[in-house]
Amino acid sequence: MSWLKRIFSGLERVAERRRYPRYPASAPLEIDVDGATMECRLDNVSAGGVRLTPAVAVQMGALVTVRHSSSGLALQGRVVGQDDESTRVKFDSEDAGIVVSSWLRMANSAEDDERSRS
Repeated sequence: MSWLKRIFSGLERVAERRRYPRYPASAPLEIDVDGATMECRLDNVSAGGVRLTPAVAVQMGALVTVRHSSSGLALQGRVVGQDDESTRVKFDSEDAGIVVSSWLRMANSAEDDERSRS
């Protein structure tokens, strides 16, 4: 019974299940599904996947390509989650970290450019 008290009192935390750290970012992206391209935004990203907003009308498990149109960088993945606000894609490539780091640099430089104009 003491283990139950610890869980509800906040003394015991649930283990983090994520394999890669998530990074908040905002940049325009496109998602290609069955030959159709939809515009969306990067909400957060890791070497393992991405959260896109707004939610894209895609079946769970669908194979998709997430693309940054101005750079041409793209990654394939599968839709692993959706809610009213977002779509989550798990990347198929173990080398996704290289593309993700480029997306983060581009998102950060765009934010820096916007701040300098203000």
